Amino acid sequence: MKLFKSLLKISLIVLLLFALIAIALVYLRPSGLSPISLILTQLAKRDYAWQCSSPLIQQPLNTKGNITWTKLQCQGTYPWGFSKQSRATGLLTMNIVDANLADANTFIKPTIGDANAKNAYRSTLLEQAALYPNAVAGINGGYFRKRANRLDENCIRRSPNIPLDTSKHVGEGLLVIDHQVYSTNCDGGTLAENGRSSLIQDATHKQWRIERVKYDEVPANAVNAIGAGPGLIQTIAGKPQIQITWEGILSTFEFSANAAVILAKDKQDNPHMLFFTVDGIDKEYGMTSIQMANFIYNKIPTLFGLQLVSAMSMDQGNSTTLFVKKAPNGIASVTGKKGSRRAIYDGLFIVDSSRK
Repeated sequence: MKLFKSLLKISLIVLLLFALIAIALVYLRPSGLSPISLILTQLAKRDYAWQCSSPLIQQPLNTKGNITWTKLQCQGTYPWGFSKQSRATGLLTMNIVDANLADANTFIKPTIGDANAKNAYRSTLLEQAALYPNAVAGINGGYFRKRANRLDENCIRRSPNIPLDTSKHVGEGLLVIDHQVYSTNCDGGTLAENGRSSLIQDATHKQWRIERVKYDEVPANAVNAIGAGPGLIQTIAGKPQIQITWEGILSTFEFSANAAVILAKDKQDNPHMLFFTVDGIDKEYGMTSIQMANFIYNKIPTLFGLQLVSAMSMDQGNSTTLFVKKAPNGIASVTGKKGSRRAIYDGLFIVDSSRK
């Protein structure tokens, strides 16, 4: 009994020390990254040996050809698997829409779910696409409350200033559409980064950027913005790098369908935005955000001849949806056993105003 009590006491002391070290790292880390993010970033930098076949689909989505849709099948190896079977990714189907935003007729527009729907402010991406008849592609947006009066695993604390009878009751990420603020980012907790990855377009700089926006804040002069996370890629000292920012989002570890928005530039320095989805079913096949960061960093530049600027994950799992106007029934992704038909809070669309 004495030995047991001694071992228990030692175990508690060790756990306390680890907790103190973790908390110290949160407040003292020079990079601003949480200890979890530092570990995930190192895991994402391992060699996955990705290989992709010739594209199944590679076609323009508009007459000018500055918006393209590519469908690929790729496979690799997870470096930390315990056996060959657990390490093999299997054949993954990926869809990428690349928009050259230098064209004056190409716009990026966020959407919000139907306020009058059965579940207020939640509608499918296909239904949200109807708001923009000239939309050629779209992707699902950020996290949202799936049940009334109940937070999900990705949101520890919401703003106390949000009235329950507005869309902000549903959204758990930043959403600004044409200057109107609909929701703000959730708090990721003490052990996470300060703020969550958000895609922002402001009145001063027409180009889009990805940066972390703090809990319950709205970027100054934001015209359009959509928050999700985790962050995957950042440009540091002029060089793109894998840098996962966990941000208190438990979906970071979700092995299933996944989605991301990527900012890049071509050799002429033209800005590009890419929508990227991976087909999958929860806990059966697909990707985590860790593996997605690795694929984006190692394969997207060579596949599309682009230099990465930044990237962030969108809501994952069954929310993953890619709308492509030319795809059968308008949906390019395959998510979950019932398909990509979940009612979601917000979305993001590529609009070609030259289309008639």
